[in-house]
Amino acid sequence: MLLWIVFSVLTAGVVATLLWWYRHAPAEALDADADVFVYADQLSQIDADRAKGLLTDAEAVSARAEVGRRLLARATASTTGNAETARGSTRLAVAASVAIPVAALALYVGLGSPGLPDVPHAGRTETAAARDGVDALIARVEDRLRAVPDDGNGWDVIAPIYLRMERYGQAAEAFANANRLLGETPKRLAGFAQAEILANNGIVNANAKIAAERLLALEPDRLDARMWLALAKEQDGRFNDALADYRALLSSPQMTPAMTSAVEVRIGAVERLARGDKIELGQNAIEVPQGRPPAPADQQAMIEGMVARLASRLQTDGNDPSGWVQLMRSYKVLGRNDDAVKALQDARKALAGNNSSLDQINTAASELGIEAGAKDSEQK
Repeated sequence: MLLWIVFSVLTAGVVATLLWWYRHAPAEALDADADVFVYADQLSQIDADRAKGLLTDAEAVSARAEVGRRLLARATASTTGNAETARGSTRLAVAASVAIPVAALALYVGLGSPGLPDVPHAGRTETAAARDGVDALIARVEDRLRAVPDDGNGWDVIAPIYLRMERYGQAAEAFANANRLLGETPKRLAGFAQAEILANNGIVNANAKIAAERLLALEPDRLDARMWLALAKEQDGRFNDALADYRALLSSPQMTPAMTSAVEVRIGAVERLARGDKIELGQNAIEVPQGRPPAPADQQAMIEGMVARLASRLQTDGNDPSGWVQLMRSYKVLGRNDDAVKALQDARKALAGNNSSLDQINTAASELGIEAGAKDSEQK
């Protein structure tokens, strides 16, 4: 309330100052003085013309009378105009005294935050002090760790702080050091896996996968670890295995409605990927448990990463007909038809002599429309 009173007094003072200057503007006085000087000059000119004989006495008297009449009329008009000006100034003062505060209030309501609750000065001071305290704590711990990098307790303290601050790369490093120096615990393993996944835009890399597996060994019912491992299988192109893991998660009594919804979304997306259906990135967001959903560009990178890892694995161990079929389907989904043709050719080389596997590959190639492209490539 005191703040509003201060604002009202300041507004009134500004309005009063502006109106005072308006009311006391010297423009009218200057105009009246200028007219008097003109008429005085005319009278002098009449006297000069009479002395030269250019005017008779009667003409001179008549001219002086005309000038006097004009001067009197000007004085009367000036008086009337001043009265009108005064009345106009009064009306302007009333209008301005109302319009200016109302306009200011309207602007504040539209652009400001009148509904924002007041924060006492003590509260603002406490918030700033708390923020400064956290920054100071982080700085002290970082200084300590630079001096003594084997201080496991320091890494254990700063790791979750980095994670909350979304400094994921530093959080993963801190959790890794804490696990190495103090020993692995479910909390540290989960923190490391989450930080690794978020630092890599939702990709469950080898480090995160190992951490999730160790976490699951310590606590077999950990839903986050099971989710991460299912996501890793999906990203590796092992769609059927991922679907089995996702469906098993749905039967867990620990699942919340939000987690159930997220898993159902993944199941629908993976089923479409397994069939080789076209996936719209905007409808296929990879949800990371306890993490932020990636942007469309990140989703594209994630899918490309999944396909690249699957292709790399098959180049190392090509005795996997299901993997080759999944790779061809993935390339078709991404519109990379030349790569799908090459995958078919590589699969035939890797599975040469295995007739049942080759039949599976050839059937899938015909269904996906890759066979014709392979023949054209061989003819070239």
